[in-house]
Amino acid sequence: MATNGANSSNLPSIPVFKGEKYHLWSLKMKTLFKYQELWDLVENGYTEPLPAPRVPDQELRETRKKDAKALFLIQSGLDDEIFPRISSVSTAKEACQILKQEYLGDQKVIKLRNQRIYPSIPLMN
Repeated sequence: MATNGANSSNLPSIPVFKGEKYHLWSLKMKTLFKYQELWDLVENGYTEPLPAPRVPDQELRETRKKDAKALFLIQSGLDDEIFPRISSVSTAKEACQILKQEYLGDQKVIKLRNQRIYPSIPLMN
């Protein structure tokens, strides 16, 4: 897969998703998130405290920073044709959910689609 030019000395190449082979891209991104210690945040998200504190504590600032980093990695890993699909989201989890839904779809829909494409064919004896 192609990579973008957003490399730094501590950031490995980011795979670029161009609309095909989502499952491969998502596996590579998952590994990247784990390497950057961001996977738990991407998978589970985080909740902003309500009401928002006037001065966020260190842990909240760190969580926001990690989420922004994860969102940046996702955005950097998308072709310009794909990026608009997630341009309005503000968290990494939201971005992942949108991409997963669009490119993998609902599991029930996928199962039904596969059943239509590959119907049961009786075996000939």
